[in-house]
Amino acid sequence: MTRTLSILLLGAALLTAPGVVSSAAALEPPAVVYGVAHVEAALSDALARVVTVGRLQLELDTRAIELRAPQGAGGLAVENLYYNAVQGRFAAEIVVSNTRSVVRLPIAGRAFGVVQVPVLVRRVVPGDMIGPTDIDWQDVRADQTSSDTAATDAQLIGMTPKRGVPTNQPVRLRDLQSPRMVDKGALVTITLNTGVLALSTQGKALQDGGRGDVIRVVNTQSNRIVEATVAGPNLVAVAKPGIATN
Repeated sequence: MTRTLSILLLGAALLTAPGVVSSAAALEPPAVVYGVAHVEAALSDALARVVTVGRLQLELDTRAIELRAPQGAGGLAVENLYYNAVQGRFAAEIVVSNTRSVVRLPIAGRAFGVVQVPVLVRRVVPGDMIGPTDIDWQDVRADQTSSDTAATDAQLIGMTPKRGVPTNQPVRLRDLQSPRMVDKGALVTITLNTGVLALSTQGKALQDGGRGDVIRVVNTQSNRIVEATVAGPNLVAVAKPGIATN
């Protein structure tokens, strides 16, 4: 009896001694830990459905994120997503799937689309022509651009500012113009080319104009005022037969 009691006491002491873990505890599977990278990936997929212009940029209010779930838990899902496009703010819940007890994490932050636009890297004054070396590319929020914002370098190259254009800022197309090729009051050659017939006569410009601009000119032979497109230095072209020589 004394021997049996001693064995039982020894076993109990071993089980409760520091550093000794029961076999049941040792076999317990470790928790699955989800960090900020997992949360950002799940949010990016969900927000891409509502932020449709440009490359999605995501900024969390806090990056101290850790979600623990039992071994065998599924991936992360986004529920109750709310997005304010004007403020660029979102709120949602991150949920761990395939768990007996639902694991939820409220999350909030900012999300917006980012696009690349051409910007001027040096100050170009009116009259100077913008060249390829004057241009660089910069990321800007898509909601801070409009149809008047230059989106390609081709929209800048060969143009000149109407007024000072800030460097390293999106360029408004309304602030650009073609370099002046016709001065108001200058004598110009008015041409008409139909593919079969080519005619020309002399005129006088009633407006300044750059290449591609439509300006008013007066035919000095007939005193008739017509609209013509600036085609080169002191050279304009009309589109309809008869008006160049009448």
